[in-house]
Parts: sequence; structure tokens; C-alpha cells
Amino acid sequence: MSPQCPNHHITHVIFDYDGVIQDTEKVYFTANDAALRAFGKSFNNIMKAEIMGRCNAVEWILQTTGLAEFGVTVEKHDMIYNQIVETLLPDAPLMPGIVKLIEYLQRENIPYAICSAANETDFERKTRKLKPFIAKFPLIELVGEDKTVKHGKPAPDPYLATIKRFTVPPKSNKNVLVIEDSINGAKSGLAAGCTTIFVPQPEFKPFDFEERIACIKPKLAEILNTLEDFEPKKYGLPQM
Repeated sequence: MSPQCPNHHITHVIFDYDGVIQDTEKVYFTANDAALRAFGKSFNNIMKAEIMGRCNAVEWILQTTGLAEFGVTVEKHDMIYNQIVETLLPDAPLMPGIVKLIEYLQRENIPYAICSAANETDFERKTRKLKPFIAKFPLIELVGEDKTVKHGKPAPDPYLATIKRFTVPPKSNKNVLVIEDSINGAKSGLAAGCTTIFVPQPEFKPFDFEERIACIKPKLAEILNTLEDFEPKKYGLPQM
């Protein structure tokens, strides 16, 4: 798919974190499934699609599965969830193509940032073994810590907050390239007026994936299989 807005020269790039920079989504799936199975339920890709990018993911899971009605609290879920995440998350690898892309952005002096729904504790846990790489990011917006962000993804607030923090702001939000792996995240980028690339992980696509993305697909700049397929020239950027 060719870019929807080829006339908008990209000057800034914002990355979602989970599933775009680090391959954490498999760990979250495993941990959520284990937590639900402890209470007689299971996790699936439909739930996964709904919660990706959300700040209130666990509350949504417990309400949707009916477990909240039986007294299963976020704390009870998290006792099991956190044990698995604590063990597996720090070893989650970087996503294909991300290292090369960051090196390219640094070399070309293109401002870039992370926009994550995480709080400081969560972010520290997942990046524990990636400190040298994460240090390459001059701007990290943790929505879970930013009290000025009233609504999480799919609302535009997270990306609008990130854009405001750039030292040199873009002329237009269309000059900002958002890279997302979740439907909620892609909706957030589009709602913020950004040029948005969608890089979904195939193993987490629900059976009704095409139906779910029907409303945003025409608005997306591209849908990529991996960041290794990213072509900067499509966005008015120098050859990688």
C-alpha cells in the first residue's frame, strides 16, 4: 500500500514501544492467559486486539470475562501475571528492523521518540537488559506517568502529548510519522492527525482482523509485515 499522504514530508518519528521496539506482546499474552486460567478462563486474540495500547487493560479483561462479578480483582490477576512477566519480559528481544531504523534516524538527525502506555515501573522492567539501546531515545513519553494525558489510546492524547515535548516541533502533525502495532494505537495516531504506519504481528491477528481495521485501513500510510520493509523515500526522507 502506498502512503496515503505522500505530499507530507516526514520530519519527526514516534514509535509505540510494545510490539514495535521490543517483542513483548508474546510475554503479555502468556501472562494474561495464565492469570485467567487460574480462575477458569482463557485469553485469546480477540481480547488481545481489544486491550493493546489500553491503559485500563486488566479492568477490561476482568469485566469482559465476567470474573469481576465473582470478586476477581486487578490485584488477584496481577499476582499471577506479574510473576510471569517479571521472569520473561527482560529477555524479550528487540523487533526486527528497529536497530537499523534508529541508527538511520540518528545518522540523518531526524527527531524521534517513544510513546508508551507504560508507567516507570513497567518500562524499567521491560528495558532492564536494553539500557544502551534505550539510551539512544532522546524523548520517551510514558503515558502511565503523565497526568496531563486524560485519555489513553485509541484517543489522540498520548501522541499529542509526545508531539508537544519535541524540542523543535513539527510544522504539522502530518509531518509526524507514527509507527504502531495495535489497532487502538493506530487509531490514536490517526486521531492525532499523524501519518501512521501499522505493523501488526501476524500471530495476534483475530479472525475478524480485516473487519476490525476496515475503518482505519484507507487512512493508514502503510501496513507493513515488519520494520525491515520500511522505505524512507516514500516519506520524503533520504535513502536508508
